[in-house]
Amino acid sequence: MKINILRGQNQIGGSIIELSTDNTRIILDVGANLGESKSHPYVPPAAGLFDVGQSYDAVFVSHYHSDHTGLLRFVRSDNPIYMGKRAFEILDAINEYKGKETGFNVNYLYSFEKITVGDFTVTPIPCDHSAYSAYMFLIEAEGKTVLYSADYRASGHLNFDVFLEMLPSKVDVLLTEGTTLSRGEDFHEPSEIELEDFAVDILEKKTGPSFVYLSAQNVDRILTAYHAAQRTGRRFILDGITSAVAEAAELELDALELGKDFDLNSPAFASPDFMLCVTPQTLMNLEKLSNLISFKDGVLFFGRRQVYMLKPVTAVALKYLEAQGLTVPMLHTSGHADAPTIERLIRHVQPDILIPIHTENAAWFEKYEMECEVVFNCHEKEI
Repeated sequence: MKINILRGQNQIGGSIIELSTDNTRIILDVGANLGESKSHPYVPPAAGLFDVGQSYDAVFVSHYHSDHTGLLRFVRSDNPIYMGKRAFEILDAINEYKGKETGFNVNYLYSFEKITVGDFTVTPIPCDHSAYSAYMFLIEAEGKTVLYSADYRASGHLNFDVFLEMLPSKVDVLLTEGTTLSRGEDFHEPSEIELEDFAVDILEKKTGPSFVYLSAQNVDRILTAYHAAQRTGRRFILDGITSAVAEAAELELDALELGKDFDLNSPAFASPDFMLCVTPQTLMNLEKLSNLISFKDGVLFFGRRQVYMLKPVTAVALKYLEAQGLTVPMLHTSGHADAPTIERLIRHVQPDILIPIHTENAAWFEKYEMECEVVFNCHEKEI
């Protein structure tokens, strides 16, 4: 078996990984580079995948974030694509809400159900990430085992100890992400449970309305806000895009749904004892809502990375909302593993070969060179 990282090893995002035998070739993830135009991303040359050449036997997609799926619509139609059912339905629901075509069809993956393609057997293993229904892939061929971590963390709602028990205790190769390693060895962010407790503590002291600004793709953050609302007796309200995602994810929520038109005259706003999910698509509606109800002693939890606060339109909106009486505390944690979590994964699966991916600090993995082979530039690595 050979492993060839076409893109995404010494950078965050843009993941495209090839595994091959003499008879079978597969691809893991087909991501766009972060920061590129979503409508016109750079499509690298890849014979058979995007360009003329022999097609691949399968493309396996770990989750729906664009740095893993952003180029899927450019994949030639004779390359079969496999993706988790709920993950695809969430992505498709978001695109439908935005009036966009998803642009590709998939064969569904289900947790722990093995898929055999030529020489390869691929097992999807559900992992915790800020994308719902995310998978690691355990790949077997020619007597060798490869674990592809994709993106994962230990701070969500899935118990990491329980998760590790789903994995083999020994693999030949581990491809593991290292997104957060550029933030330092001591980098740590709160868990979703800690965020929930933090939100509850604030909500119990507030008499005004409450809002949470988030990405509709981040189902874990929707659940964190929902649990905080439930614990403090607040009615939970979904805007149009979060309700579409909740339906696609088959979440069982006791929630009101505003729909796509965001009805400002909805009875949902008759009293301030609510928590409303707000997304980039609906944030501007809060200014209109503030003319109908008082925001005094209210709160808007900012459930995205702090960098999004600096976007001009968002910054202006937040300044206005603070002037209307809302406080704006952060309610965010990373979707990626910190250094101790990466260490725990490595120790559990004990790879003979370790390949850092999805990182700008691959040098962090040098400390494992006494224990296994570490491959920093993986080009047709034979295992």
